[in-house]
Amino acid sequence: MGVALPISAVADDVPEWQSVTFGQSTDLNFSANVLPDKVGLNTAEPEHPGTIDGKIYLESRGGKLAPGHDGLTFYYTTLDPNTDNFVLEADLTFHQLGPETGAKQSGQEGAGIMVRDVNGAARQDPMVEGFEEVTAASNMFAVGLMRDGMSALSRTGVEEPWGSTGSKWVNKVLPGAPAVPMDIPVRVKLERTDTSFVMSATFTHLSGSPTFKQELKGADLVQVMDPDRMQVGFYASRNASMTVENASLSVSEADTVPTPDEPVLQPEPSLTILSAKESGSKKYSLKATSNTQGSISIWQDGKQIVKNKKVKAQQVFDEKTKLKNEKTSFRVEWKTNDGVVLTEEWTVTMKLFKGGKGLFVSPEGKASASGKKNDPLDLDTAIKYVKPGETIYLLEGVYTEPVTIGRTYSGEKKKMKTLAPYKGADVLFDGKNEKGNLLNLNADYWEITGFELTKSTGNGMRLNGSYNKIDHMTFSYNQNTGFQISGSGSDPELWPKHNLISNSESHDNRDSSDINADGFAAKLGVGEGNVFKNNISHHNIDDGWDLYNRTNEGANKPVTLDGNISYSNGKLSSGYNQDGTSGSGFKVGGEGLPVAHMVKNNLAFDNNMDGFTDNFNPGKIIVHKNIAIDNKRYNFIFRINPYFKPEEQGIFTKNISIKTDPDRMKADFVSGVVDDSNYFFDGERTINSKGKEKDPKPYLKKMRP
Repeated sequence: MGVALPISAVADDVPEWQSVTFGQSTDLNFSANVLPDKVGLNTAEPEHPGTIDGKIYLESRGGKLAPGHDGLTFYYTTLDPNTDNFVLEADLTFHQLGPETGAKQSGQEGAGIMVRDVNGAARQDPMVEGFEEVTAASNMFAVGLMRDGMSALSRTGVEEPWGSTGSKWVNKVLPGAPAVPMDIPVRVKLERTDTSFVMSATFTHLSGSPTFKQELKGADLVQVMDPDRMQVGFYASRNASMTVENASLSVSEADTVPTPDEPVLQPEPSLTILSAKESGSKKYSLKATSNTQGSISIWQDGKQIVKNKKVKAQQVFDEKTKLKNEKTSFRVEWKTNDGVVLTEEWTVTMKLFKGGKGLFVSPEGKASASGKKNDPLDLDTAIKYVKPGETIYLLEGVYTEPVTIGRTYSGEKKKMKTLAPYKGADVLFDGKNEKGNLLNLNADYWEITGFELTKSTGNGMRLNGSYNKIDHMTFSYNQNTGFQISGSGSDPELWPKHNLISNSESHDNRDSSDINADGFAAKLGVGEGNVFKNNISHHNIDDGWDLYNRTNEGANKPVTLDGNISYSNGKLSSGYNQDGTSGSGFKVGGEGLPVAHMVKNNLAFDNNMDGFTDNFNPGKIIVHKNIAIDNKRYNFIFRINPYFKPEEQGIFTKNISIKTDPDRMKADFVSGVVDDSNYFFDGERTINSKGKEKDPKPYLKKMRP
């Protein structure tokens, strides 16, 4: 590598520094957790335009730093990654990180120094009706202030401008770095070498001016989407502001070392036992699976009961047997085709309850009880011993301990397990704003019905199982989404699927950042066949329903929303955030991934943002026979997408949009296949494509809780 020189010494035609604002949530009207006089404010103000001399002030009230894409304001210049290494450094004084409204940080705020292979297209100014800024992804490396402190950031593996599934995101605090003070300068540096990017921060206000550093490999990884240009500069995103001073950029000759391809690692062979260590019956189903093909052998109390049965990878092997003693030992050997032997040993405790079909529990129940009505168990013990086809009866009272139903306690297809109040008893699970998710259901074939989950510090209920029924439940006053379906891992086949959520209510759920807690959500790893039917969601601080997915993780499978009501979201029943500008009725996407959800027979009214919104989902959504009335912004907003044609987007039939509030007269915008059975609002009237008008009066009666 050659000697570093000021950029003017190595290039005859130095590109000027310039600013751009791009990416999702940078729209001129973006207002979530933004003060009214700063809506749309995303600015870079150099003291000497076109240079980095003097001071540069950056403030961004929109955008986001997300794992799969960015929205930000960027003051930058362009270098050639084939010839240039660089050092860009400056004194950065951070003035704010987080909303000025009093809401807490979302984790998407940031400001600092960045290099990226492409910028997104500049935001629309003036705005184009029906278009909102879409995802803008690139490979990038950065150093800057994030929620957890001064951090090294990177995103790699991006090949498309809207983002790529499987891209890799790094966000780590510089090792040892202390908290970053507001309004006191910190010397921040981003350096590109032949092999790496080096991020550092020097805390000049501290004794000895300590420097904290992080090196990330991959100098050539900002040459993927544009091999001949890299954009280098200062950024601010979401709710962040900073001043740049004493900036300098020097370049040197690059001799970039190609980053070796990461080897495709085959997963280590694993053996998973899917059977519980407890049984309430003499009948016992021993279930095991492995991620590799092989043969299985099983011993019960030292006697071999299965010998070398061939089993495919991911196949669940199910051996029915009988327990003879209170304690029974099992040993499973899974021999892979490569000769690796995987072994698991465990002991099953059998406990027979003779009080009838089902077990009674109460808040004061004991593990040593008989499970009868007059001698109830605690809930954890009942979950371990209830048999398929039977019910756990919840006696009246307040249950204060969170409960997890693990996968090994699953029911069966024709013998679901049930958790329900006894004869309509008044049952409440109360986290008292101290306990996390109150009910985690990771098992299959359960029916959960008839009680309320309130005041969790997380979700009221979180579902990561399949083939379950959730009915007549209430989720209230939780500090995150009331009810949420989310999977784990990257394999859609393993995500939760075929769950039915019906006749339930979710309300007054609010997170500390006032932007995440929905009534119902099926997001971030959702398998096929999940249905929400005849539910009500109201007065949640964010959306009534949220079907969000992230670009880097991959698209959810289609969800059905049928016959649900969503009203007054974005504000609470107490009146809190009455004048807020976020919170939609039905939000059916995220980050530009096409998913063909089914949205039919639903009603959305009086939400603080939109009634029905694609949220950047350009897929073939079926939108049928829905009604939207007097939502604050759009009743229906299904956006133009630069990557898809309208005929490739949603299919709309028999939808009706009503506006009566003179302060909420924004016309609908729908990009997709729209026939004359739809009656959308045009800014003055509810009419179809042939100009036929619909009388709103009969529909206003539907706006009732």
